[in-house]
Amino acid sequence: MSKLNEIYRQLEVIDEELDDYIDTSDNDAIVSDVAGKVKNSIESALFELKCIVDDEMSGLYENSEDFDLFEEEEEF
Repeated sequence: MSKLNEIYRQLEVIDEELDDYIDTSDNDAIVSDVAGKVKNSIESALFELKCIVDDEMSGLYENSEDFDLFEEEEEF
């Protein structure tokens, strides 16, 4: 999980740097594209990754012997 947290933190830094770029850039056309395309995608990725990290921390992805109960045997 530490790898996912590391990726999350790196995306947060990129998100902050994009905010700074958007706030300081003089080129409105580029700012519009960065804000509309890149920034929105980064924010979506941050949200989804945070959900995965939270689920992992709560034990959702832990290997469990109970998982075998959900598997069905296929007959050929």
